[in-house]
Amino acid sequence: MTAPLEAAALVHDVTRAAYQQGARLVTCLYEDPAMIRTRFDLAGDSSLDYAPGWMSQGVSQALEGGAARLFIAGPYPDLLNGIPPQKVLRAHTSAARASSQEMRFTSDSLINWSVVPFVTESWARMVFPDLVPAEAVLRLWEAVFEVTRADCPDPVGAWSRHTSSLNSRREILQARRFDTLHFHDGRTDLRIGLVEGHRWVGGSTRGANGVDCVCNIPSEELFTCPHKDRADGRVFLSKPLAIAGDLVDDVCIEFRDGLAVSIRARKGQGVLENLLSGNEASRRLGEIALVPNSSPVSARGFLFYSALLDENAASHFAFGQSYGACLISARSTEKSGVNEAPIHIDCMFGTAEMDVDGISAEGRGEAILRAGEFVL
Repeated sequence: MTAPLEAAALVHDVTRAAYQQGARLVTCLYEDPAMIRTRFDLAGDSSLDYAPGWMSQGVSQALEGGAARLFIAGPYPDLLNGIPPQKVLRAHTSAARASSQEMRFTSDSLINWSVVPFVTESWARMVFPDLVPAEAVLRLWEAVFEVTRADCPDPVGAWSRHTSSLNSRREILQARRFDTLHFHDGRTDLRIGLVEGHRWVGGSTRGANGVDCVCNIPSEELFTCPHKDRADGRVFLSKPLAIAGDLVDDVCIEFRDGLAVSIRARKGQGVLENLLSGNEASRRLGEIALVPNSSPVSARGFLFYSALLDENAASHFAFGQSYGACLISARSTEKSGVNEAPIHIDCMFGTAEMDVDGISAEGRGEAILRAGEFVL
């Protein structure tokens, strides 16, 4: 497991449950947000380009030996307030480089793994700034329980039915083998080409070890791999982006031949531009996802300030790195269309007016979403 110190009580519960189910050893790598902040405040500039590869190598060895992986994600959205985005990007890039071997086990679905949310006081204060911290934490937990179906009388049964529905729709999309997706709602008009040999992912995932798992909780999306050179048109983001404590809002992006050639934002434009300035691949797409407007996260009606939850509120694309799991064969000769970058930034643009059409290689169109809801 990986978890923030604040989540120790949940870690203990998971540990007990795991041993009761026959686990041989349960290990948690704790994250201390105060130590993370102190590094940015006091460490030398060269520290940002260093990451402990030895730690990731140890985790990789465990995963190679059959370990399962659980990420307990407790956001601290105000943790890096005041830190220049370029510094954050450098630290993130070095960490991604050091952990690339470890991340392959999850991104390529080689193991059974999952990521679940945990409410921190920092996160609750960001979502409910007008409430006292204790009440904000309670309110946010209530929302998390609702969108993760944990408040259902039979949560396991609810998840079984939900993943079964997602799995069925995923197989329908896979069978169509669309060449292009066309998104349009009166303002957005965007065409995104898909990599040949793409795979639709969502619902339950069967790892290479034969174990079925739900990788993201909550999970409302079906997603696949766009071709890095085949995004064209204009898109208006429907949700703000929360990036390292900053908010990027009212965003319009224009794509040409896969590259974001123009980015305009009423608020936080510099933050987003800086984050995407590392290299050209950071301004190209690595994921495209379909989410119905009626999803429980969308129905909540507010920003969670967490990509794990907010990406399940609307159809979205991601700048940056693609997922190996979204290829029928990771060694596919068509992999030249897959984007490789040090970042992965989800951008929500689905609306209640959004129509999505799948277009075949021969140019035939078929409705996938109408007015934000699946019809396929």
